[in-house]
Amino acid sequence: MAVHSFKTSDGLIFTRLLSVGWVLLILYACWSFGGQQQFSGLLSPFSRNLVEQALLSAFFLVSAIGYFKKNELLAFAIICFVISNLFENTSVLIGFPFGSFHHSEVTGPRLFNIPWLATPTYMAMGYVSWMVAQVILGRQKRSSWSKDIFTAPLVAAFVFSSWDFCNDAVFHTVNKAFFYHHPGPWFGVPVSNFLGWLFTTYIFYGIFSIYLSRQKADVELEYRGIIKPYWLQIILLYALNACAGIYRNLLGKSFEIKLENGDVWQSQIIYSNMTLTTLFTMIFISLLAITILYKQQKQ
Repeated sequence: MAVHSFKTSDGLIFTRLLSVGWVLLILYACWSFGGQQQFSGLLSPFSRNLVEQALLSAFFLVSAIGYFKKNELLAFAIICFVISNLFENTSVLIGFPFGSFHHSEVTGPRLFNIPWLATPTYMAMGYVSWMVAQVILGRQKRSSWSKDIFTAPLVAAFVFSSWDFCNDAVFHTVNKAFFYHHPGPWFGVPVSNFLGWLFTTYIFYGIFSIYLSRQKADVELEYRGIIKPYWLQIILLYALNACAGIYRNLLGKSFEIKLENGDVWQSQIIYSNMTLTTLFTMIFISLLAITILYKQQKQ
């Protein structure tokens, strides 16, 4: 599409949403790199988590509104909400697919067996992971939704699960956000947890991918797929989340952690391993996506 698309009211709205996206990205960076620490004495862990989820959710909504139609955004939200909550609850009840576990009281109010703060996180990071995968596969244009219908969900599932892989060991051992009844090899996190997230995210991404493939082409919105700053914002949010995790690991205190099965770990060992894991997964994915984004042929 030609640049004159931005002269339309739709293009003006998109431009304004893009500006809001940059503001939210800066706020998230400020909160992640120093903000949380500055307010640690004033806010409870739940309140600090609430602020982070609010920023992530705001970015998700602003960014998604800029690209998807209302019915497409609603479809993503419903699919993500139903599938993620369904499988998390079945896992708490019967151990499938993540393994038998329960959330601790520090995670706040529940929706059935799952903290209600978990769902906005899944939606925000689920959206970001999906969009990063689209860049890697070159599926930014709406006309490309009919291609790689089943490949795109698989790539997105790995992008999302990499985020989970880099964080769950800390959440389980240090933060004590949840507890596995049968601790596994990844610092107490069982293999079933990560396979479960691959399975769960592939299911809801797969349903969403099929849904998008059946949407009618919209020439007026096609230009949004080639606006590099828009896609860069999303990749940077994913990268910022990774860097924030590394930053928290570097600031982490050293103490001994004893798991339910009797295993004992030093927190610094966990922090160091999560930092390396993040570097070779989420940071790599971010660099790969940015490289692909700017190597694409100019349109």
